[in-house]
Amino acid sequence: MNLLQIYIAVFLAAFLTSLAFIPLAKKLAWKFNILDKPLGEGHKLHSNATPVLGGAAMLVSWTLVIAIGLFIVITRQELFGENFSAIIDGVDKRLSQVIVICGCAIGYGILGFWDDCKPMSAKFKLFLQIILALISSIWGVRITLFLGNPSLSIIATFCWLMFILNAFNFFDNMDGLATGVAAIAACMFMIVAGLNGQFLVASLAAATTGVTIGFYLYNCNPASIFMGDSGSHFLGYLLGIMSTLVTYYSPETGSNPIYPFLIPVLILAVVIFDLFAVVVIRLRIKQPIYIGDHNHISHRFVKMGYSRRCAVFLVHLLCLILGLCAIAVMFAKTLVASIICVQMIALFLFLTLLHSRQAKEDSQ
Repeated sequence: MNLLQIYIAVFLAAFLTSLAFIPLAKKLAWKFNILDKPLGEGHKLHSNATPVLGGAAMLVSWTLVIAIGLFIVITRQELFGENFSAIIDGVDKRLSQVIVICGCAIGYGILGFWDDCKPMSAKFKLFLQIILALISSIWGVRITLFLGNPSLSIIATFCWLMFILNAFNFFDNMDGLATGVAAIAACMFMIVAGLNGQFLVASLAAATTGVTIGFYLYNCNPASIFMGDSGSHFLGYLLGIMSTLVTYYSPETGSNPIYPFLIPVLILAVVIFDLFAVVVIRLRIKQPIYIGDHNHISHRFVKMGYSRRCAVFLVHLLCLILGLCAIAVMFAKTLVASIICVQMIALFLFLTLLHSRQAKEDSQ
């Protein structure tokens, strides 16, 4: 058994487990009335009550696969052979870190589930988000790029996790949109981690890719189940964690050590761009940034005449293009990495001008 086969096995286990749990989650949501009811809210595009236990199903599936995987690695080491001894030792050494990460992932999922069942105040939810992000930053994982001071590393990690978590939470606004983006991003993190020989990170990313693709089959337009806040918190946290865990510079690739920070930015660029664009728009029209609207990138594609399904596909295509650019940066010299960076800026400038023109036409 080689590493690629292990990643495929983790992906398939997560995918099939997710497929098995989603129908059960739908039944439980209807039974216990855990539904998203539009109630005439203008920013919601669905007209019928829809189950919102998709995030809980993904969380259970992901946790189960990771737990079984860790159990096998720790207790059945003879299955892997001598070639995997170094990898198994690495898992043993980082077991406490994995437990913290999994614990916080479960915590964010429960936080979102609580909000799905009984909406909590924005301040209280933010407080709980901060607590879990601090736990992750202190005992889980830290950003070390250009930061020699441990305190600065904790602060940077905390800010990044909170930023990506809430950016992804904002991004969940159309059937299949956030799910597909999470699947593409997790797949890219899996490839980067796998190429750099990071077995544990690649396995976590493979499990995330599997559960999201399994859920996507039920969540794509027209969605029969939503991920809810439990899903957006759980997946947003995992994307933030994976982007922090992956080592982006490896001497073997021959890349320039100055540019690897672009890799997570490229993989998550669409989510980051959408957050900034929506916040700017809401501030310009003097609307609170936490109130939903139809100013997301997916909504603007719809206003341009595309169907919702096509708009989601266009956003996924953007994520895939930028994710592949991120893979290229791993092997890029200074000039090529600079060109990719300029290309990303030009792409989002093009989108900004295109959507600004559409906004002007809508206001006339």
